[in-house]
Amino acid sequence: MNKFPELNRNEFERFLERFSISGTLRFRNNKWIGLNRERKPFTVHIKHGNTRKYSPVLVEAVANDLKVTADEFIKWYEAL
Repeated sequence: MNKFPELNRNEFERFLERFSISGTLRFRNNKWIGLNRERKPFTVHIKHGNTRKYSPVLVEAVANDLKVTADEFIKWYEAL
């Protein structure tokens, strides 16, 4: 079983906002760009159109890029 759940668009955006450096997250040309907590840039490419669900595999990959542990994520997710 995957440690990360599927997220809807709103949850995914809040996830990115919570675990990136405040004020660095931007949506441009169908991709999210920002800085992770180590001040390193990250990019999440979004399919053009009506992407409404983000798979657990994608959420886990983004969490790894943002340097978020599974425990940190679960605490944040349960507090939603």
